[in-house]
This record gives sequence, structure tokens and C-alpha cells, in this order.
Amino acid sequence: VRNPMKVMAMVKNLDVGGSYEFPDGTVVRQEDVVEPPRKGRKVVICGDTADCRALEGLGQDADVLVHEATNTFLKGIDKDGTLKGVTRDAKIHGHSTPYMAGEFAKRINAKKLVMNHFSARYKGDQSVESMTIMTRMERQAIKASGLDEESVAAAWDFMVLPVARN
Repeated sequence: VRNPMKVMAMVKNLDVGGSYEFPDGTVVRQEDVVEPPRKGRKVVICGDTADCRALEGLGQDADVLVHEATNTFLKGIDKDGTLKGVTRDAKIHGHSTPYMAGEFAKRINAKKLVMNHFSARYKGDQSVESMTIMTRMERQAIKASGLDEESVAAAWDFMVLPVARN
């Protein structure tokens, strides 16, 4: 065989059940050298997106949805405004709220939702106050998405999220 890479490319691209016969009569079957196909993992990332409709088709049945949730209304913390007002302002500035992220996760049937890109008004440090705020934002997304609490997270710096093989 002059060019073994060409032979390997031919074998790799054989139809399932196909085979290749070498000049000396040796037969290599596709299933002997190529792994069976397996379903991939789908991660959908929405950034600065008040309206994600363009991603709905591609995003269907995502294993993970990463969606920004820049702002929200938190009773007891926010003195002025309402959830409706914060949602309107978020949309005007091209952003989303945890409720909007959760609703989109529900529409695309995402298995997990990770929210990110929070407003600078949320410190995001390890203080009890910051963790309480992030937990409340997670609860808003859980309510809107219908996902369980193990499937929704407010991201933090250097977060690692394993995505299981299907």
C-alpha cells in the first residue's frame, strides 16, 4: 500500500457494514476499525439576548443552556421598581432576567440551565449576602423553567460543569 492514509480514510468513510479488501485479499470491515456512532452533547450559549427566538430550533433538547440573566427584582433588596419594570429595562438594554432565562430553557426543553453575565450591582463574592442573592435568582429561574434545583445554577468565576455523555 503506497498511501496508508488514503486507505484509512476509505475505511473510515465506509457505510456501516461495509468492507475494504486489500490487494493481498485481507478484508477489513468498517465495524472492526470505526467506533459506532454516538449521540453528541448539545450546549447552547445565549449572551446579551433579550430575545432568543432565533436559537429555539437549534437549541431544542439542549443538555446545557448557558443564558445571561443580567438583572432581576428582589423584594427586600431592591427599594425601587417592580419585576415588570426591571424586565422592561433588561429588554431595552438587550438583556434578560432569570425568569426570561428559565422560560427559554423550558421552551427548548433544556436539561440544565446555567445563568451568567450578572449586573455589577450583584457582587458575586462568597459573602452570605451574595450567595443569598444568587440563590434567589436561581429560584426565579427554577420557577419559570420547571427544572429542579439541581438543574439550575447561577455561574461563578472558574465554575466547572461536567456534561455527561448521552
